[in-house]
Amino acid sequence: MTPPARVLVTGATGAVGSAVVRALDAAGHETHGVSRRGGRGARQHAWRIGQQEQPPGLRGPWSAVVHCAGDTRWNLPAERAEAANVGPLRALLAATGADTHFVHLSSSYVTGLRGGTASEAPEDYRNSYEWSKAATERLVHAERDSADIVRFPIVMGARADGFLDRYSGFFWLPSSMCSGAVPALVAEEKGVMDMVSTDDVADHVVRLLGGGPPAGRRLTVLGRGDRAQRVDATFDTVRDALNSWRTAHGVPPLDRLPYVAPEQWNRFYLPFAEEHLDRGQLTRITALRAYQGYLSVTEPFDVTDRVADTAPVLHRSIRLWAETHEASARRIPRPWGT
Repeated sequence: MTPPARVLVTGATGAVGSAVVRALDAAGHETHGVSRRGGRGARQHAWRIGQQEQPPGLRGPWSAVVHCAGDTRWNLPAERAEAANVGPLRALLAATGADTHFVHLSSSYVTGLRGGTASEAPEDYRNSYEWSKAATERLVHAERDSADIVRFPIVMGARADGFLDRYSGFFWLPSSMCSGAVPALVAEEKGVMDMVSTDDVADHVVRLLGGGPPAGRRLTVLGRGDRAQRVDATFDTVRDALNSWRTAHGVPPLDRLPYVAPEQWNRFYLPFAEEHLDRGQLTRITALRAYQGYLSVTEPFDVTDRVADTAPVLHRSIRLWAETHEASARRIPRPWGT
């Protein structure tokens, strides 16, 4: 696709979508972004896809559509997860010409507990988010003879400085470590924690569009694969980044938290601890249970496109989180039970 080409990016104000917009703009394309509330600039539009009619200014033809939008909440009821992720994709496909290069951004975790997306049973996935994202991949296969599907794992900030337009998801970890919200890291210490930078995803999308539509449905999986950091190394990187910032700002460093295997925690520690926890601590423990499955992945993803080392990206991203969330980063962990 030779620039300037007319490209529509959904989820354009999110962490990934905003990076994709910047990369496409830098490549010389005429990029239009949509999100639920819209964004700044003449080419940023508000459109609740699947709930509202397509605004006149967003009607085709489009050279390409990059679908970044998605609701990543893991605790939605199945019907709400489907409405949030499958419904908008169905509406977008219906509004997009068959000759448009369609790029659908997915998740490396979409293969759930069985290693594939074929199952429609919610119990074959860790949560409703994975289940609904698997459904979106099946929908792309059913509705398009030609399309790109791009999977990637946890996303960190820009490689240069760790910048993210939106901090969410993984950033419960530095916040919890600083506040003392969790007494231990419930994880498989030797589990795999794969990550990419927003740059990795955005640059990959630009390359895909530059090569034109694929002959069929093309799947690419970004990540470090068998070179990804282990969970223990990832947590050490997060703590090192926080402590380097805390030391520079005169705040006591954080101690290394103990590891507890999820099965051991859920069967022995948690039932005993629940008798002694206050309501706030119980709320945080319940909320963090959703992450246990992702901290217990022991087999690396089979990647098609291996990205460069992301440990420095993680360090920079956590440092920048601390800079932009100073009140949280300065907190002194409160011991549990006191």
